[in-house]
Amino acid sequence: MFKGVFEHQLDDKNRLRIPSKFKKELTGEQGDKTYSFFRGMNRCICVMSDEELDDTISSISDEGISEANPASALFFGSIFSAEEDAQGRVVLPAALKKMAGIKKDIVTLGRGRRLEIWAAERYYEYLEGIDYDEQLKKLGI
Repeated sequence: MFKGVFEHQLDDKNRLRIPSKFKKELTGEQGDKTYSFFRGMNRCICVMSDEELDDTISSISDEGISEANPASALFFGSIFSAEEDAQGRVVLPAALKKMAGIKKDIVTLGRGRRLEIWAAERYYEYLEGIDYDEQLKKLGI
């Protein structure tokens, strides 16, 4: 279960490192599991292990995946496999980077079964005006 927030930056080649706390959970103890990026809601980038992503896809109804549903084209068309270099950095897909409005500063948020990568400025704008107490009550906490 992913939880917590990390602030970091893309390097000059649009690469990032998944924070180590999240990386182990994403790739497994041996680092042998793969993961993917896809477009999330509110213009963030989601990251899931491929195993978790496959489970999520399996839970989508046949109607949801049908060619008649434009959401399936948007979702499946936004999935990119992560390819790490020898130092464990991964290039953020250009299409997702542009969609998310990411320049350099990013926030990686653990959100249960997935990670979310946000442009830092957009993330803090998103949080502005949210009544924390009210939202916590909605979670039943």
